[in-house]
Amino acid sequence: MVTKSFIMKVRNITRTYGTGFYKATLLFPQSKKEDIWTLYAFVRLPDEMIDTQDDREKAAADLRAWTAHWKEVLAGKAVSEDVLKQTKVLFDKYTVPNEYSFAFLHSMEQDLHVARYESYNDLEHYMYGSAAVVGFMISHIIGFEEGALPHARALGEAMQLTNILRDVREDYEKRGRVYIPLEDMSRFGVTEENIKNNIANDRWASLMKFEIARARALFAKGNEGIHYLQRDGRKAVYAASKLYEAILDEIEDQHYNVFLQRVVVSPLKKSIIIAKTLCKKNL
Repeated sequence: MVTKSFIMKVRNITRTYGTGFYKATLLFPQSKKEDIWTLYAFVRLPDEMIDTQDDREKAAADLRAWTAHWKEVLAGKAVSEDVLKQTKVLFDKYTVPNEYSFAFLHSMEQDLHVARYESYNDLEHYMYGSAAVVGFMISHIIGFEEGALPHARALGEAMQLTNILRDVREDYEKRGRVYIPLEDMSRFGVTEENIKNNIANDRWASLMKFEIARARALFAKGNEGIHYLQRDGRKAVYAASKLYEAILDEIEDQHYNVFLQRVVVSPLKKSIIIAKTLCKKNL
């Protein structure tokens, strides 16, 4: 039985780490909303293990322990971690393939030893685990018709790529990572010196325009497939998509200089997006 304290726990995790996404989840019916919060906690907690610890060995050990406990839960063994136990309930309830969870955990482990991506194809392989399968798992909770998953993958990758563009400075300074494909940087005459020294020149702007166009195309493909989802989940997914895409608007308004400050969408703009979503008649 799910306790109120557990629901508050996963709700607070979602609200703390995914402010825009949290607002979108409020458009789900109550039961699905709580299940989405649980899934968010399942993917967010290992992500935090990797991203917030300076000790890489400790991060690796924590992730190995989390993965081992998850395997024990799937095998029917008792563990103390309530998020893992309740996620197993969700996987059974919605027939979520276990392989999605392991693809995600593999990408988290990859962050410990891969810090550069030569091509976009290389980055896509990473994003499959870090974002696409999350979209697949959410689709299972919402309910979907055949044809939905390619669009869910596109939307997940759009959101991940948006995060990458927003967090360029943070990823480099705190984690030593550069997710923007090196071949794209080379194409526009951008080097790591731009990131290291916070140089947002014309070449940097051209690179960002290219990646933003790529992200917007992914958002468009993702939104095209929302009609494959059960109706009571469509507005929440559409709102999440628009809230994330608004980050790209803010990057453009900041003249592509993501080094100045962390790009955020204001609470007012988020509220306007939610209100417009609620008024849409064709979802």
